[in-house]
Amino acid sequence: MSRPFDERPPERHKEALKRKAETPLKKTGAFTRRAFISFLLLFFLLLSACTASKQEVKSYRSAEEMYGAALKEYFEVKYDLAEQTLKDLIERYPLTRYSLDGEILLADILYAGQKYDEARAYYTNFVVLHPGNPRASYALFQKGMCYFRTVLTIDRDQVSTRKALFTFRDLVREYPDSPYTQRAEELIGFLKRRLAEKEFYVGRFYFKNKNYKGALTRFREILKEFSDAGITDETLYYIGESYRRLGEEKLAREAFTTLIKDYPESPYIKDAIKRLDG
Repeated sequence: MSRPFDERPPERHKEALKRKAETPLKKTGAFTRRAFISFLLLFFLLLSACTASKQEVKSYRSAEEMYGAALKEYFEVKYDLAEQTLKDLIERYPLTRYSLDGEILLADILYAGQKYDEARAYYTNFVVLHPGNPRASYALFQKGMCYFRTVLTIDRDQVSTRKALFTFRDLVREYPDSPYTQRAEELIGFLKRRLAEKEFYVGRFYFKNKNYKGALTRFREILKEFSDAGITDETLYYIGESYRRLGEEKLAREAFTTLIKDYPESPYIKDAIKRLDG
């Protein structure tokens, strides 16, 4: 007689069913972890994309926006930021009017930040490329001011003094009707006196050390190049004294006589008269 069918699954079969039932759960757990990791990766990719997008939007501002931003940074004394913004503007939009305005503004920012060498380069470039621009005379004046700001005392080298003088002379010659011409002429007077004082300083040094020929070379240079510098009477006196000490009495008397004749109010008149009477 056959054994009745037992609806209960045998133990081995139950174990198989159990394993089968557990398998999807394990796979589901693994899938969940992978999905979470994928979600994180996607999140960071989207975040990076957004950041890049913001940077791209910033980098693709219009020339007008960039110039306005630089101007605002300049007025807020954020010179480094304004400098970089304008350099980007000039590089990205070289043919726009904002690039042209930016060249002058960039030079002004560098000047305000006491970066005189860099500022001078931009001012020079503007004058060379746009000599007919209404702001060319301003750029040339500022170029001279970059040299002027580095002028040293008379006991130091006067290279910057000479370069400033040449630049202001160029301005007066090339742009005689410029509103900056009068100020340039005033500075020319100051710079010529500074160079004359430098020559006199060296001449006096030679004179004190009894190198009268060396002193005469310097003093004569003052009469030749800087006769309107305001120290001609003093120079004539030391020329006369140098010749006198070299035994050149005739030349000494000529110098003293010229001093008395041309500069009757000079404080050196009394001494010059004594030398002539002696």
